[in-house]
Amino acid sequence: ACVVGEPSSAQHLGDMIKVGRRGSLNTWITVHGKQGHVAYPDRAANPTPVIARLLARLDAHVLDDGYPEFPPSNLEITTIDVGNPATNIIPAEAKARLNIRFNPTHTGDGLIDWLNREAGALQAETGLRIELEHMCSGEAFLTEPGAFVTAVQDAVEATLGRRPEASTTGGTSDARFIRALCPVLELGLVGQTMHQVDERVPEADLRALSDAYERVITTVLERLKP
Repeated sequence: ACVVGEPSSAQHLGDMIKVGRRGSLNTWITVHGKQGHVAYPDRAANPTPVIARLLARLDAHVLDDGYPEFPPSNLEITTIDVGNPATNIIPAEAKARLNIRFNPTHTGDGLIDWLNREAGALQAETGLRIELEHMCSGEAFLTEPGAFVTAVQDAVEATLGRRPEASTTGGTSDARFIRALCPVLELGLVGQTMHQVDERVPEADLRALSDAYERVITTVLERLKP
């Protein structure tokens, strides 16, 4: 078993541990058209309406209704761009980027297959080439309730005086690299200022967290003996 020191606490030290995370998939979309003058659309092929149709189709699709311990998966369009400063030119290409945060209903490969099918169908309808690039930075995972999770919760409560909620909220974490090797959860500081200028934590929390880690180690080793 493994405890990762991610900043898992929400408002107070030890009020939350993370027992799972949603996966994350980034996709870059490029629709290739043909540049031309807006007064002669028959001599051009406008990629902008095509990428708009594709994004609308993807955005309207309900990925799932949630998964035990997880919220529904969500697809978010993060940028749309044609890089066209002219007012009278049909652009040669249109680009977009999206991110999907997905629960264990899906895998990265399964979502990639779905995106490719949707793009392929629209490419066949319009005749414009649609190119997709994907990067899955982590699969969804869940450490099921059991002796390990309970031991950590008991140790935190005994040390800090509050029983942590088992949660799957937030983004990806380093736990995604360990999940395939052993049960893993995250216990750490309050993350109110993480990734901000002047990121900081109270010194007292560091000392208290050290005590909690020591109690977690002894409790887990006692209860999970081979």
